[in-house]
Amino acid sequence: MTALILIGSGLNALLGLALLMLWRQAPQYLYVRYWGWSWILLSGALSLGLGLLPDQDGSIFHKLMVGAAAAFAMGSMALRTAGARIYRQLPWERRVWLPLYLAMMGSLMWLAELDHRYAVLAASIYLAIGAWQCAWWMGRQGDPGERFVALCFVAAGFVHVLTPAFDPLGRSAVPHVAGLFVQTMLSLGLILLSVKRAHAEARQQAERFGRLAQHSLQGLAVVSHMRLVYANPAALKIHGFASLEEAMQPNSLLPLLPPEQVQEVLNRHRQVLADPQAHIEWEGLRLSRDGRQIHVHGLSSYTDWEGEPAELTVMLDDSSRQAALDALRRQALHDELTDLPNRNFAVDRLHQLTYTGAPPFAILSADMDRFQLVNESLGHEVGDGLLQAVARRLCQELPVNATLARLGEDQFLVLLEGVAERAEVQAAVEAMLALLQTPFRVQGAELFVHMSVGVAQFPRDGRDANGLLRAGDAAMRAAKARAGISYAFFESSMKSDSRARLEMEQAISHAIVQGQFVLEYQPKFLAHSRRLCGFEALVRWERPGQGRVSPADFVPAAERTGQIHALGALILDIVMTQLRVWLARYGRLLPVAVNVSPVQFEDGGFATGLLGELKARALPPEALEIEITETAAIAHLDQVMPQLSLLRGAGLLCALDDFGTGQSSLTLLRQLPIGAMKLDRSMIAPLPEPDASAVVQVSCALGQALKLDIVAEGVETELQAQSAESLGCTQLQGFYLGRPLPVAQAQALLDQWASV
Repeated sequence: MTALILIGSGLNALLGLALLMLWRQAPQYLYVRYWGWSWILLSGALSLGLGLLPDQDGSIFHKLMVGAAAAFAMGSMALRTAGARIYRQLPWERRVWLPLYLAMMGSLMWLAELDHRYAVLAASIYLAIGAWQCAWWMGRQGDPGERFVALCFVAAGFVHVLTPAFDPLGRSAVPHVAGLFVQTMLSLGLILLSVKRAHAEARQQAERFGRLAQHSLQGLAVVSHMRLVYANPAALKIHGFASLEEAMQPNSLLPLLPPEQVQEVLNRHRQVLADPQAHIEWEGLRLSRDGRQIHVHGLSSYTDWEGEPAELTVMLDDSSRQAALDALRRQALHDELTDLPNRNFAVDRLHQLTYTGAPPFAILSADMDRFQLVNESLGHEVGDGLLQAVARRLCQELPVNATLARLGEDQFLVLLEGVAERAEVQAAVEAMLALLQTPFRVQGAELFVHMSVGVAQFPRDGRDANGLLRAGDAAMRAAKARAGISYAFFESSMKSDSRARLEMEQAISHAIVQGQFVLEYQPKFLAHSRRLCGFEALVRWERPGQGRVSPADFVPAAERTGQIHALGALILDIVMTQLRVWLARYGRLLPVAVNVSPVQFEDGGFATGLLGELKARALPPEALEIEITETAAIAHLDQVMPQLSLLRGAGLLCALDDFGTGQSSLTLLRQLPIGAMKLDRSMIAPLPEPDASAVVQVSCALGQALKLDIVAEGVETELQAQSAESLGCTQLQGFYLGRPLPVAQAQALLDQWASV
């Protein structure tokens, strides 16, 4: 009988090992692992508790055997029930079940001390209850296979119960043979059930991934030895195939590759097939079935396809994005108006040509003279048309070794590659200027174009792109200083002028930060009464080591570099701070005028920001007056007009400065939202000469008709003051009445005004 029990236990253990081997193939099915170990522990419990257990003699060995048999039996029961609950996705809480099984194991050991038969009976009952509980969980709402396993659990429970009925010590052959049969059927049922579930989940996963592949916007293709074996609809659509069968025809792939990329694709395919860990990202041109070029971005990796190595490619039609990038690249390197290469292209090309030992070449920096006059008199459409016409003619007529680029509004650059001698460069410049002698017809207007050209040669005048461009610009400015059509070669003496301008531009930033700019306030007086009616804030630069710098020198430099924004903001901040002090001192204010550069109006938020600052400082808008020169207003009318309107509408005072030096018309004066016009000192200086008086009188009549205040600037004598008053000027300003004053002296003047 002992041999039969041991044989049955061994077969039971083998069934448990079969389950464990099945679990190793699919580790995600934890319940198979639990059932496998349950069978092995049950075989151990049968071997130790029934087959090998010696007669009850109270020895330590007997107690150890009983304890081991009880642990194996209850461990088998615990794992069996745990597997069933996990299979049914029910919670398995060890803190609940483990104490219960430990209590049952302890009861078995205690009963074995009293009588071995009691322990066998209790173990049979425990195991039967566990089996029937598993049957309940497995059979409830189960499919046929799960109900079969549940019946096997029920039968196993009856075998456990009947074992002590045949023999109190559980050593009868009948229950053991029946139990071996039931356990075998149960094991086979569990194996089949696990395999069935694994196949069902694998099939479900395959269907899920199949649907994902079929509906993916990304193309998926599998290629084995340069033969297409699978492609999803997105991949077929990318390449223009109507069906997978069409795409899988022999030699269907090579026609999709540009000839220059065939070898690269073959090398990548071999590399992927040879390396299961390969992940190669790539992008390139492909051809669709209709011959259309497409830009594909892909990722190639290794996969196994029906036992053969293959290349899995995930791809995306990137043609739209690539087209957008090409458009952006073209926009970054080409001028939209003339379709010429732009500054970025020219600088990049110069970087390529200025390496050490590179052959000599020359650049021509060409600027159209008085181009702004075309815009002002004929409109920007004519100006744009003229630029396009000039670009077309130069492109058509310049030699093949010349590259034409547009650097700015009316500035062009000609790059002459392979030209080394000065005489060759001079001949090329003169030939280019000769092309401009024939007038251009633009929208019915016949226009002559004059250009000033600066010439710089590599490597004599500069060894890098920036140095050459600076040299060309310096030579162009020298040429522009000459009358008529002219050109100039760069000379070393021009460097000092450029260096001085550079030093000036660099110093302005430090001056702003270090507070080297101060304001003086020149008073303005009412005509006839000569009473103080306001101030004009004039900026002064006290440059350490160099003394006072004229605004005529540093303001243009600040405008060229864009630092005028920071300088203008500083001036306005100083003025508003001073106005706040005077408002607190006097309780009322006289307006202070501030000159504003047209460059500041390029900032669309200038007017809004200024009004916000006034509000934040609790200053009335009429405490500040904005002055803009007549020439600047004309040249930047589009930027100036809307912002002046906003300021004027908010109550801020606006004035047109230096009237008489530009080309403003009655229509322009009527359109500008200003409250005052300031007659330039060039109109006041000749007074009271009859011709000058006539001009001033007409200007005053014009201002009065538009209900403007008329300010006479540059009043140097009493005779000039009286003449200006008699001709219609309403305010006077000049050294005769009051020079620009430091804050303390301006405040003393305000004390007198406030006391009246």
